Amino acid sequence: MQALIRNTSKLRALITNQALVLRSNALFSSSAFPGSRDFEMGRNSRSMNFVRGIIEQDRRNIPGSAQFPRYTVEQNPDIVHIKLIRNNAFVTVTDSKGNKKIGASSGCLSEMKGGPKLSRYAADATAEHVGRLARNLGLKSVVMKVKGFTYFKKKKQAIMSWKEGFNSSRGDENPIMYIEDTTRRPHNGCRLPRKRRV
Repeated sequence: MQALIRNTSKLRALITNQALVLRSNALFSSSAFPGSRDFEMGRNSRSMNFVRGIIEQDRRNIPGSAQFPRYTVEQNPDIVHIKLIRNNAFVTVTDSKGNKKIGASSGCLSEMKGGPKLSRYAADATAEHVGRLARNLGLKSVVMKVKGFTYFKKKKQAIMSWKEGFNSSRGDENPIMYIEDTTRRPHNGCRLPRKRRV
């Protein structure tokens, strides 16, 4: 009788172990196939490609969908170089090869002549002036390259004023593809000039 009880207890332990192994295998197999686990949990497992396909299909079928145009990006965009130095500000527009199209400095503006060329708004006014000239040239997209040992706030203001000069209204497309700071930083190279004693 005792041998029978021992055998049944061993049999129960064996059955529970096998049930645990089967359950863990089922979990691993459902993680390998994400849709099966979602189906068990009652979730919908359609991918984002399905959603994109529906949106594209609606765009093709609806005649008024042309009101959201997709802007095309030029392969070789023009480059706007903004250089802010202590006494002046230079804004130059070149093509992708580096040939100059337009350029201006703070001294080109009639209101800035003779006075301090890097007053509070000199760089902004110069950038806005060049932005208007660039719009007249018919540029589509540009890359901004900013240079100068000033705070980035001043560089940002120059970029925004160029954009305001380029765009005639707020609804226009943004011509700036990306902005790059090309200020040269020394790797502790040349010795700095001595500081002035006052």
